[in-house]
Amino acid sequence: MIAGAGFVLWQKRSGLLAMVLLMGALLALADALVGGFKGGNSLIELIPDSRYAISGPLPPKTTAIKDFVIEGQQANGSVRLVPEAIYSGYWFGGSMWRGAIVVDASAREGNYEFKVKESTGEKQNPTLVFAIRVWPDQATLNAHSPSHLIRMTGRNPFVIALGLALCGMVAAGANFILGRLWARHLTAHHCGEIYKLRHTERGTEVACELHCGAAVHLGMPCTLYRSSGEALCAAHVSSCENDEILILVDASQPIRLGDVVCLQSGPPPGSDNS
Repeated sequence: MIAGAGFVLWQKRSGLLAMVLLMGALLALADALVGGFKGGNSLIELIPDSRYAISGPLPPKTTAIKDFVIEGQQANGSVRLVPEAIYSGYWFGGSMWRGAIVVDASAREGNYEFKVKESTGEKQNPTLVFAIRVWPDQATLNAHSPSHLIRMTGRNPFVIALGLALCGMVAAGANFILGRLWARHLTAHHCGEIYKLRHTERGTEVACELHCGAAVHLGMPCTLYRSSGEALCAAHVSSCENDEILILVDASQPIRLGDVVCLQSGPPPGSDNS
């Protein structure tokens, strides 16, 4: 029994690791969502020498890209909106357009706004208004992110959450496997963990993960151990009812849930066989 105590140690460690990793994944996900809510003001944040894909419905009374009127284009073209193609929408089949916001390497830091409309003076569609903020570099962009993780690491918090969750599941799987190995080890040595205890006038009565059988009889000796392998005391089987073995232990012994009972084929260790 003592030789298998390492299963318990590593099971506890892997369980603790799984808990920490999964809690970290939840915190990273919360950070990503909070950052998304705080940053969900339709502001597109870019850096020089970058490109951002956009799309939207066609402005009223337009059928082709040549009919678009784009307000806010820079004279030097360093920050520009470029419509590229018209396509049918996936949901309702209406005409849509796709394009990109292009930021040249020479673009200067600042706020920009583009409006896509048609030339007849129809009311502006708010979904065709694009607000852009150009930062000088990626580090500055990260430093102004609403996400704590992006500010600290520069990494996408959703990716961090996924990585932590996957590692947590691996640790949880290791915890499960080690638990099964521990259970098999106990069974092979006619042992079982204590899952219930009750204090009586005769002493402490405990129930363990062992079942009644032909080899078990009243008064049968057994030894109690800590799950770490430390021997505690000797005891004996006091009852075997409803396929549940009850062990009676001296009330002065500090028995805890999770301790281990091992049945002995003879007298308990330390007894006089003469």
